Amino acid sequence: MQKINLKKKLKFIILILILLIFSIELVLRLLNIEYPIFQKHDEIKGFSLLENSSGTWRREGKGKVRINSDGLRDIEHDLIKPNNSIRIAVLGDSFAEARSVNINETFWFKLKNNLEFCNNFHKNKKIEVINFGVTEYGTTQQYLTLKNNVWKYDPDLVILAFYSGNDISDNVKSLSKKKYRPYFTFNNGSVSVDKTFLETEPYKLLSSFSGKTFINLSQYFRSLQLLREAYVQMYFKRLKKDKKLINDKKSNKFTVYNPGNSTWLEGWLITERIIKMINSEILKNNKEFILVSLSTPIQVHPIKKKLDDFKNENNINDIFYPDKRLNEFSKKNSIKFIQIAQQMRSIAVKDKVFFHGFENTNLGSGHWNETGHEIASKLISEKICNFY
Repeated sequence: MQKINLKKKLKFIILILILLIFSIELVLRLLNIEYPIFQKHDEIKGFSLLENSSGTWRREGKGKVRINSDGLRDIEHDLIKPNNSIRIAVLGDSFAEARSVNINETFWFKLKNNLEFCNNFHKNKKIEVINFGVTEYGTTQQYLTLKNNVWKYDPDLVILAFYSGNDISDNVKSLSKKKYRPYFTFNNGSVSVDKTFLETEPYKLLSSFSGKTFINLSQYFRSLQLLREAYVQMYFKRLKKDKKLINDKKSNKFTVYNPGNSTWLEGWLITERIIKMINSEILKNNKEFILVSLSTPIQVHPIKKKLDDFKNENNINDIFYPDKRLNEFSKKNSIKFIQIAQQMRSIAVKDKVFFHGFENTNLGSGHWNETGHEIASKLISEKICNFY
């Protein structure tokens, strides 16, 4: 009799849990609340995009995102390059993945049409652009993407979309916020990959059976997305309590514009070495390479006082230091280089327009909005054309 009552209680509890989950799921869908998960673990790059995942990104802007069957934020592409075509592969981070806008509004998607006027470039061939950008990738992971994912598509041109706002810090373990990623170490001319990310708590969780099952199920259940979002918020809240991290962030936050300490100087040197590796890898495969420096929010902020205050508060002499440094580096290494921040700033000030930020965040911060992508794509296309 006692066992029967226990079974009844257990069935009742299970029924209540199912009804609770169903109710939460129903409310989330009625209110159109979702926290889509687009990433999975990756034993080479730490993390990568989850094939066939999809959702609407609302944390910043509003972009409908779909990851294709090969793990790219892009449409489907055949591995075999079509006859009479020219392929462009784009490497980058969140500015290339561009979750905040729809795919047809991204700078790389617009390159195809913007380059149509440049016959010297395409020589009447059909232009095809393939996006390999992944949010939070540094130059190390972009190099590994080139080595392991790009060549099977046989591109003619590889573009590295470089974002100085975090690409340097993402290449140095002591500066990076995300520890479950590989880092290159350079010793006496030799290069090795630091794979200790395989032992980090986030990577182990993502790569476990339960972690992979959870991520797969989260594509169908928004209640699981909400649960994961709560975990992520708790994780970052725990990180903020680390006094050392807080102190590092205060002392290192803006030195990308004026690298005055040894850590940031090392970060720049490591980054430049990785770009050299990317260039060598591309030349080895008899392809072309263009390095493109994107804009940071403060560089193209239309309000002059905002820029002046920022420079004074952070002891910055030249807000375009990253672009100028990359320009000199590219000249020394015979790399085609495009910088667009200064031109974008002139347009922003003249037209009083914000290229970064959205109505649901802060204008003048974060990623490019639709206007930013449109102007950037036009400028990049014009400069690509000038090389041919």
